[in-house]
Amino acid sequence: MPNDINRIVRQIETLMDDMERQIFEGDMFAQWRGGFQVKKTYVKKENADIKCDLDVRLNHWPEGVEVKVYKHKALAVLPCVKDAGVVQKHLNKEPIPCKFWKDAFYFSHREDLDEGRYVLREGNDMTEADAQTSLNMLKSFIEEIELILAQQ
Repeated sequence: MPNDINRIVRQIETLMDDMERQIFEGDMFAQWRGGFQVKKTYVKKENADIKCDLDVRLNHWPEGVEVKVYKHKALAVLPCVKDAGVVQKHLNKEPIPCKFWKDAFYFSHREDLDEGRYVLREGNDMTEADAQTSLNMLKSFIEEIELILAQQ
């Protein structure tokens, strides 16, 4: 079993590193090149799932607005902000707390993000195709946030 988890950890780290590289160097995100901030966090527990977060934001976004690409138990993509006032100011609606994320609020007009953010419920099964789906979701959330901010 420890060898299996070590193999899974290496595979997920590789996929997350590849996603980060795509954000900075890939054609999909070329229009924002030079404008990204990405905070990468890996949390490893002995004989347990790895937790990987890529907190992605553009330099000109309001403080705290980000799109979180994460693999914890599940693999998901989450547009969020910690400040409820930012939601009220830019989305003109009551902040909706992010399910399972303490003190975070959805930063999107989408109403289905409690479920709609998931790419894969069993994140340890993550494949290259799932990583690509995550990148596609990341791009769509970046585009949505850019539109939201442009309307101000």
